[in-house]
Parts: sequence; structure tokens; C-alpha cells
Amino acid sequence: MTHGAYFLLAIAVTGTWEGKTNDLPSVELNLRQGARVTGTISFYFQTRGADGKWRLGPKSEAELLSPKLDGRILSFETTHRKRHDSPELGPNNRYRVESASDTEARLHMYRGGEPEKDDGPGLKLTRRQ
Repeated sequence: MTHGAYFLLAIAVTGTWEGKTNDLPSVELNLRQGARVTGTISFYFQTRGADGKWRLGPKSEAELLSPKLDGRILSFETTHRKRHDSPELGPNNRYRVESASDTEARLHMYRGGEPEKDDGPGLKLTRRQ
């Protein structure tokens, strides 16, 4: 691959990608590409109030483990706790991010030990401008 192709690939991956659920932030994926892809993924906890409206709660962040970029698909893992606020780790969660364009991607998550399956279109991620 030429240096120009690596540069274009880095532009296509590098940045902050955001996903929403219930019209609120739910996922933030921060990617950097140098010699390899690195970054973090954050999840926003959401709760529904007595009035039925969704509210944003705390954000948790994890480093990407074993990130691998294969064409327009990025795969990686994160550690996963057996319960919120538990020090005990369970099997890693696995993720696949499929790039649809330079500004849109789809996130698929497979909880620890679950096999990859067709889970529909995935969560829409949009690159922050």
C-alpha cells in the first residue's frame, strides 16, 4: 500500500464517532490511526424517569483491545465487568464497526462469549465535525 493510501485510510478512520439511542448520546468511539489503530469507546448509561423521559447518566470508557482494520471493517474487544461497579471481569465484549462512508458507520456488539450473528443494521455512528 502506498503512503497516500495509508494517509487516506487514516483520514477515513481517525476521529470521534457518535451514536445515539432515545435521542441521547449512547456511544462515543474515539479512533486514532498511526502505524496501527488505537482508541477508546465510551458508553453513556441511560435511565427513564417517572415522567417517561430518558435521561443521560454516567459515561464509562474502555480502551480498544486488539483493534484490527480490514478494509472498511474495524474489529476490536473491550474488557467487560460481570456487573456494574464489580471488580470481577467476565469474557471480553467484541465489536465490529462497518464504515458506510467517511462520515457514517455501523456498530455491532457481541457480549462476551456470544457468537457473531446477524443483528440487523447495528447502531448508526456519525463522525463528529
